[in-house]
Amino acid sequence: MWPYLKNGYVRATRAAAPVSVQLSKMRGNHLPTSIVATMEEAAATSGGRCVTARPAETASWPRPIGVPAAHPAFAAVDNEVIDRVAVAELPGGRVLGTHRAVITGAGGLVQEISRYFGTTHPREHPLFLNPFPDPPLEVSGRLGVLATRGDQNYYHFLVDAICRLGVMEQCPEIEPPDHWYVPSGAPWQREILTMFGVPARAIIDADEHPHVRAEMLVVPGLPTVEVVNPPWTSDFLRTRMLPHAAADAPEPGPIYLSRGASANNRMVENEQQILDEVLLPRGFRILNPAGLTVADQIAQFGAATAIVTPHGAGMTNVLFASPGCRVVEMFPSSEVLQPCYWRMAHAAPGVEYRYLAGEVATNRGGLAGMLVRDINVDIGALKQLLD
Repeated sequence: MWPYLKNGYVRATRAAAPVSVQLSKMRGNHLPTSIVATMEEAAATSGGRCVTARPAETASWPRPIGVPAAHPAFAAVDNEVIDRVAVAELPGGRVLGTHRAVITGAGGLVQEISRYFGTTHPREHPLFLNPFPDPPLEVSGRLGVLATRGDQNYYHFLVDAICRLGVMEQCPEIEPPDHWYVPSGAPWQREILTMFGVPARAIIDADEHPHVRAEMLVVPGLPTVEVVNPPWTSDFLRTRMLPHAAADAPEPGPIYLSRGASANNRMVENEQQILDEVLLPRGFRILNPAGLTVADQIAQFGAATAIVTPHGAGMTNVLFASPGCRVVEMFPSSEVLQPCYWRMAHAAPGVEYRYLAGEVATNRGGLAGMLVRDINVDIGALKQLLD
């Protein structure tokens, strides 16, 4: 029900925010008391510094083939502007909450890097629902922020959190942090951090400590606030992660990614039918990325000659596909499509991409509704795309 309740939740949060801020002043005063729009403004109003790591740039993506044809979500994009990416040093800066809101030492919520999904105003951020958060863990020295909204998700952990390491590398004017603030409780998170040379001794777990204040908070900007996937991020992840592929790679062949039988999770309702009638006769094997190490996932996708998959975070691994691989991404509805993995597939050299959208009776809830809607695959359309 969340997609249909979220608008009310967001409006209620915005209405409650002023009261929460006043209540917070009675104990702890940990909620932000003002809003700063950009990282430059955050630094200027708190005695910090902000340096541009990457200037604004443009990128182009061609229109893919799919069903329904010429869907506007995949309209050809020529010279799309991607905003500049900066790194800010914020003395006494904090990170608060499970959605990783960044707050300056002067109490300003940094809107540019603290947006909550599906909101249009900073006061709609869920942190305003708790006027009395626990006091922050005090961290001496320089603390670098990798943690960000959605970082429990494989896609967001890689593209948003880990790519902030790439932002730091492109900003030599900023001194490296002493520690990194990042979630590390899951084995796959620790495995990825090891791949990127972040030692366990340098990590402050963001899930274990959802509120921190640093002597100097070092905040690399998000590669992009929207789900655009700048080409440099794909190159960064491929270059750093491909060498860590498991040595025992499978024989090349086509794979189907299953999301299992959990309803309201983009599971394929007629999965057995498409396996029996379409995929198994064509030599596909079933793969569940969630049951593999990251190194195994890299190897499996690198050996795939074709990939058929419902829309989901496991598709991030299309970055590791080899030239000549063909990808078919399946969506619940033609009304709302999320093109992030199309952009990733285009960034992987020699990979071909197709999309297939199903039909549903209703499309209430927008993007959030799509994410909890199951998929009924058009058998004929899938055969056509594979042919």
